[in-house]
Amino acid sequence: MKSKAPEHQIDRQGSTAPIILLIFIALTLGIVMYLLLQPGAEEGSSMRTVLLSIIAVTVAALIWYTAWEFSAANRLRRMLKKIAPTIDSGPMDEVKKRYLKIYSLYLKLSEKKKHNFYARVNSLRESIEGHLQKEKELERLLQDTEKGSIDQQKDTYLRLYAIYEKLPQKIQQQYYPQVVQLRDRLERGK
Repeated sequence: MKSKAPEHQIDRQGSTAPIILLIFIALTLGIVMYLLLQPGAEEGSSMRTVLLSIIAVTVAALIWYTAWEFSAANRLRRMLKKIAPTIDSGPMDEVKKRYLKIYSLYLKLSEKKKHNFYARVNSLRESIEGHLQKEKELERLLQDTEKGSIDQQKDTYLRLYAIYEKLPQKIQQQYYPQVVQLRDRLERGK
């Protein structure tokens, strides 16, 4: 229940700027259109020229904002913000799929913009690789728990448990029954 509240807040943070901008543009265009349609506004007046230039600037600002909002760099920024809380709590398959989308979008950026995102994308990759390596090592140690004397099995369990504690909670839940079963078996001495 606690993990959904921060995700909801993250999604809401970016949603107010477009709404405010659209309201501002709608108001500006509404006022300008109202003034243009007023009786007594002459065809060649300077007021009409000013109002038409306001419309042109407003439309240009809207086009610029739309292009910026849907640019690859901005989409990448939003995707990185969304994946950050799920790295340690989400399923690794889903995180890997999101990372591949992020990396694909990163490759589409210009070299200049890639420098802005390199550290974050690389850190994300290293984090995912670390989790996957730990998970693979845990699986290998779980297979090795049947080998050797009881003391060797206990040593294997201690190494296994040290790795288990470093894994994200979702992955820990996946291996919890096996770890508990192994611990119980070693405590009984069998």
